[in-house]
Amino acid sequence: MRIAVGHLYPGYLNIYADRGNIAVLGRRAAVRGHELKVRPVGIGDPLDPDAFDLLYIGGGQDREQALVAPDLVGKSEAIQLAHSSGI
Repeated sequence: MRIAVGHLYPGYLNIYADRGNIAVLGRRAAVRGHELKVRPVGIGDPLDPDAFDLLYIGGGQDREQALVAPDLVGKSEAIQLAHSSGI
């Protein structure tokens, strides 16, 4: 089974070793015979709610949170659609 993960703003929100968390998810998936495909979703990138099984967003400093906030608001409809479909 392939698991598609949309990693939101990995270049900005990585204060709590979030890349390590993604690596652990990948390893745990592999141990169970699954393949984890992670695609970064950055500022200005479209977010297709049907493209992912899971959305992941890390933590960030106030400055980085403020930088991504307007874009995140712009993606809110797609995130809500993803949530309503089970992501």
